[in-house]
Amino acid sequence: MKRVGSPAAVSLPIEQIEIIPLDIVPARKRKISTGPILNGGTGSWIGRPILLRVSAGGVSGWGEVRPVNPWVGETAASVFSCLRDFYAPLIIGRDALQIENVLRSCERQLPGNPAAVEVLDFALHDLVGKALNVPAHALLGGACKERMALEWSVGLADEKSMVEESVMAVEKFGIKYVSIKVGPAERIDADVKAVSAIRSNIGNDVFLGIDANMGYDPVTAVRLAERLSHVNLTYFEQPVPPQAMANLKWVFERCGVSVVADESCYSPFDAAKIAAAGAADVMAIKFYKCGGMRRGRDIATVAEASNLRANCAGTANGSYIEAIAGATLCAAIPNHAFGAEFAMGLPAVEEDVIIKNRPIDVVDGYCNVPAGPGLGFEIDADEVKRHALDRATVGRK
Repeated sequence: MKRVGSPAAVSLPIEQIEIIPLDIVPARKRKISTGPILNGGTGSWIGRPILLRVSAGGVSGWGEVRPVNPWVGETAASVFSCLRDFYAPLIIGRDALQIENVLRSCERQLPGNPAAVEVLDFALHDLVGKALNVPAHALLGGACKERMALEWSVGLADEKSMVEESVMAVEKFGIKYVSIKVGPAERIDADVKAVSAIRSNIGNDVFLGIDANMGYDPVTAVRLAERLSHVNLTYFEQPVPPQAMANLKWVFERCGVSVVADESCYSPFDAAKIAAAGAADVMAIKFYKCGGMRRGRDIATVAEASNLRANCAGTANGSYIEAIAGATLCAAIPNHAFGAEFAMGLPAVEEDVIIKNRPIDVVDGYCNVPAGPGLGFEIDADEVKRHALDRATVGRK
């Protein structure tokens, strides 16, 4: 790091940025109420992750994002172009220690690209944490817990498969929270039958939630909650589309369980509107929607100011690096609700070939806090080279 001005002042100018799309797809195939989460064939960029390396002062920070339909309009190709053509040239030479200013400048230059901001957010926190020899959660206020309960998200499938997956998650990994995808509204009978069967098979000691991903209308959503009253639901996530806040509030006031605002909550500004309207009592933090850990922390703070809670979901279709970032933020959120939905990014569930070590994993349904420095993982350069679809370098060669 360079000293600037007074003896106490230091800076960490960004020297080089590398953007690397990888030909790696998740083994698990998932479907929600709006349709399947897409992954293209061999050599395709659809559903592929983008790996990012930011270097400064002899230190490198890494980030990774897998843009997920249908929540954002970004793809691997658009994230690659955004980083290469806009964000990377903008921030070369900027001080990596000024994470907030760097990310805000990117958001101002080319708004509406939260997945591109997310991967840069991860890389900067990893870089600065390594440079200062502290875990990344120290840059977010520090860890306020020693471990985090995990949630398992079960995608739409036939009833037998959904039951088997739920039982496996509980018995094999000790999962304490199971979230069941439901919807659209025309399959309410199948949803009631599947969720009831899952409760019968996993027992009453596991917390059970449902997630409609906007798939229900208000009246049918309340009817579904009423028909599932016997399974003791913990929460109902995004029962209705986000366009009408009044509809979400109407369901919240009538369904009898906590409502998690997911597709309604992309930013701290959304969280403030939801809190003011009294439309939900938990805000979902998804990195590819909000733009990374620092904006996720902002959402949690807005929720806490309104005496509400936040759920750091990370992503159920993400990478190990996204899971580590999810654990990092979750550790720093005092008002966290329910289990964290990044279990399926952990190596005990699905190995990530580009990561050499295991800074976090599943132990009896819980995850440890990443110890760092930075995000605490080590990249396998040979595996990155083997899976790279392309590579762009901005800055010092």
